[in-house]
Amino acid sequence: MGPGLLGASHPKTCRQTLADSAAVGGGFPRASALSLALSSDVLLFTPSKLPASCEGLALSSVKKTFLFLRSGITYLVAGLSTVGVASAIVIGSVFGFLESYAEWILKRFGRVWVVASGMRMEVNGLENIEEGTPYIVVANHRSNIDIMVLTAALPIPIRFLSKIEVFKFPLLGSAMRGVGMIPLDREMGRRELAFIIRSTRSLVAEGKSLVVFPEGTRSITGEMLPFKTGAIHVAARTGCPILPVAVQGTGAIWPPESALITGGPVSVEVMPPITLTKQASRQSKATIAEIRRILMEALARV
Repeated sequence: MGPGLLGASHPKTCRQTLADSAAVGGGFPRASALSLALSSDVLLFTPSKLPASCEGLALSSVKKTFLFLRSGITYLVAGLSTVGVASAIVIGSVFGFLESYAEWILKRFGRVWVVASGMRMEVNGLENIEEGTPYIVVANHRSNIDIMVLTAALPIPIRFLSKIEVFKFPLLGSAMRGVGMIPLDREMGRRELAFIIRSTRSLVAEGKSLVVFPEGTRSITGEMLPFKTGAIHVAARTGCPILPVAVQGTGAIWPPESALITGGPVSVEVMPPITLTKQASRQSKATIAEIRRILMEALARV
């Protein structure tokens, strides 16, 4: 794309033209055709009488404004939902009636984030999930919104590992502990894995599954990071099959290190579960590498 189209060769002229046009009559007075095309992904703003060199600047400015507005609305709606859900969980924990509606409210929480973000979610492979069977769900990780996507997409009760710092938020931390989220404390060293296994056994006894992101953090580049072997050890010690789940598209909707949330398609594909043999458990590096390969192939098909 040439510099003229972006307005780089005449930055002052473009900006002055846009400013002058907007200042007269509250808009673009000589624009006989002002087309607005609004979708969940893109806002196009094409005034017919602006110089060609200004079109890119107009598009960029209006698109950014739209993205800021969309992100603000998402944070407002989903943020209020998060506060409401956390409050309901804490109240339910105190009065002892949380268990009767915890799963319903968590699923609705995930769904609010999906809808508010403008996401179009497609879920495949649900036939691979056996009702009543707890799993160690192993998924790739590209965005903060992966947690909400999996909560909404998977028809089984799931819980997550989360950094200990998140549990320090008064209301949110209490709610997360109330529903059985497991804090991840790096300072525990070798004791950390033993604590996770004990906590997972408690979840499994209640029929719940644990979601593990073996990359350890979100991928900034979009490339899948190397997998750590912790999920294999947890699955082997709890006797749970591993359920690989491939998530595609969330990195574009809410990129790492960005506050902007855009709409768009997201695909969730559930792979057939893997029951670990004793040999697979012992060869944890080879086993987790195979699971990573399965997920990469699934993502490549999307």
